[in-house]
Amino acid sequence: MFESKKSSRKWLIQMIHIAKSNLQMADESYRALLAHHGKGKTSSINLSVTELQTVLDAMVKLGFKAELKPAKNGVKKRLSPATKTAVKDERAVMRAIWIFMAKAGFIDDGSEVALNAWVKRMTAQQNGGEGIAEVQWLQGADASKMLESLKRWCRRCMYEALQRQGVEVYQQASYQVLLDKWHRVHGQTQEQQP
Repeated sequence: MFESKKSSRKWLIQMIHIAKSNLQMADESYRALLAHHGKGKTSSINLSVTELQTVLDAMVKLGFKAELKPAKNGVKKRLSPATKTAVKDERAVMRAIWIFMAKAGFIDDGSEVALNAWVKRMTAQQNGGEGIAEVQWLQGADASKMLESLKRWCRRCMYEALQRQGVEVYQQASYQVLLDKWHRVHGQTQEQQP
């Protein structure tokens, strides 16, 4: 999304300052958060891009929600973290799969809000009614379970769609085998794969 590391750095600093205001953080709490995640540095200007992203992730865990302007239908859709600055883990893979599913037409809404709703619903089933409200809050075993669940769903969608398109597919083919076949059939490159 961003032209350079400098512009993503600028965006992260802006988002951190917006989050500080949104969370109504006292200056000393804000500086303590920076110092904790920034190796003792107490100014966002002195933090690296990775440290800035870690601070922003911590602020999201505290309740900050980056929002877009309302769409024409009045519904706000939140942004997923930018690919270049996002932490690369199960959550990033889940976001990529979710966006792929929306672009492939398997789901109607590829937004972070829709993914969060799915995560909350799925984790509520596993946790006896209390779901995890944000994909960003998934960690460890919960993140792995949700990723595998999403991959199984995406695999079923790809299998059914390829069959409808008359493509020969082995019923027991793995997620990765079906994804590779999907991209060959639809002419997409490796960079476009989730």
